[in-house]
Amino acid sequence: MGQPPSSATRARSTLFALVAMALDKGGGVLVLLLLARLLAPEDFGRYAALMSLLAFLQIAAEFGQEPVLVRLLAQQRAAGRVDDLVRGAISMRLWLAVAAGLVLVAAGRLVMPSLGVGALALAAGGLVASAGMALRALFRAVQRIEALCVIALMRVGTFTVALIAGHLLGYGFLAAIGGWALGQLAASLTAAALARSRVAPGPRWSGEVAGRLARSGWALAANAFLLTTTLRVGHLIVLRLEGPAAVGHLAAGAQLAEAFALLPEAVMLTLLPVLSAYEIDRPAAQRALGAQAVRWFVLLALPVIIVVSVLAPTLLGVLYGPAYVEGAAALRILAWLALLAATGTVFTNLLIARGLERSLLAVNAIGSGLTLGLSLVAVPRFGFVGAAAATLVASVVSQAVLLALAPMRADVAACLRPLPGPIALAIVLVLGGIVLGGSSVTAAGVAVAIFAIVLVATGAVGAPDWALIRRAAGLGGARDPG
Repeated sequence: MGQPPSSATRARSTLFALVAMALDKGGGVLVLLLLARLLAPEDFGRYAALMSLLAFLQIAAEFGQEPVLVRLLAQQRAAGRVDDLVRGAISMRLWLAVAAGLVLVAAGRLVMPSLGVGALALAAGGLVASAGMALRALFRAVQRIEALCVIALMRVGTFTVALIAGHLLGYGFLAAIGGWALGQLAASLTAAALARSRVAPGPRWSGEVAGRLARSGWALAANAFLLTTTLRVGHLIVLRLEGPAAVGHLAAGAQLAEAFALLPEAVMLTLLPVLSAYEIDRPAAQRALGAQAVRWFVLLALPVIIVVSVLAPTLLGVLYGPAYVEGAAALRILAWLALLAATGTVFTNLLIARGLERSLLAVNAIGSGLTLGLSLVAVPRFGFVGAAAATLVASVVSQAVLLALAPMRADVAACLRPLPGPIALAIVLVLGGIVLGGSSVTAAGVAVAIFAIVLVATGAVGAPDWALIRRAAGLGGARDPG
């Protein structure tokens, strides 16, 4: 496992990673749309609020172990240690999930008493059932990303079937929580079945493995907690001040915006092991790969941002229903999180590959603290739109702080250098589309066409890019950067 995979293997794995993320994130968005149709806005808001609280407890259960385990397995040369690492990780996650589930029930009764003990107990059960997802790290490390596709399909499919069945039986809100929990169980059982040919997928406690994972994992868990605070604390503040219906309006836009991170997250499933391997003796290749990934992620994200920003009212009305059109202003703000996902996903994985989890912790602490402060000021004045603005501003500031970190300054600068022009063009086109064309499909289409034409005419996308696309499509030779 010590050598980076070949370009052909990486291309194949990236394709499966895109499919896996499409099933996982895209399927999750489709389930969310179904929920919005089946539940009243108040119940949809309650579901979104519970998922926001659950997100914090999931972080405690996972404890940042997946990226660390991927790194250890990618750098692992003694194959006999793989079984010990994986089984120890499953055991560690299982015990943490049990503890987190108990905390969820206790905290939920205090923070959201209207949810009821039954919903909290179902959510806690789903948290425990997700312990088998520790096996994702094994599939990523050995570049068997197709396994993640199967796991995601089972999770989303089970969730959907259980949700519809529960709704038909009249369980409503509880059907949504129960469906989610059954989806977690199905995913864990599927992962265990697929892993049997490589490891014995049962838990086996190992203090050594838990210690190795925890030494780096605690910082990643804290980072995830802070990042979740940035993305979710606004929901909880809105719930407290505005009520569940307002949370539903915010959540509709937030979930669509987060779905835009599908591409960078999918590609990084396969690039983290590569970046980790390059850290040993190929720093130039590592930097080149990071810069290349950021540039392409941004160029692909900006047209999506333009379309979503211009069509925000139409999209919400068609996807969620007329009751959610009120959330258009929040969606237009949150759509720009796709840009930050394009850059931030790469920066985060570079930090992880270099073992700089503590630096990442400091950066995210700034972002989450700023989000909390801005939300407390903005939500009382601007409602859920203020929460969206607070999230975006804090995310921008937290990434800007990376330029102050000496180990990352050159990499961040190299990644950001070609981006100001395309970003400025996208901002102008969004504003022009909204002012001149309203929220029409024509306005969005014209804006995207102008964006593409200007990029080609100015050389922002040129011959090297077309050559890269041909290589990625298998129409030419491929080589690693650097």
